[in-house]
Amino acid sequence: MRKVVREYQQLCRAEGVDLLGIEPRGGHYALHFERGFLIAASTPSDHRARHNLRALIRRLHA
Repeated sequence: MRKVVREYQQLCRAEGVDLLGIEPRGGHYALHFERGFLIAASTPSDHRARHNLRALIRRLHA
């Protein structure tokens, strides 16, 4: 398992949302939730990428 996949799983646990699965899509990952899915990079481009993904998860589950 890649490090970024583990980080995405930890991020979802920290936010208290159930991650149903992670599916690779080219250079990205699709994170599947009950309310939909989000596309996340397989290699974050900068230090803000993780913060931006956290904000997207919160918006999806608000």
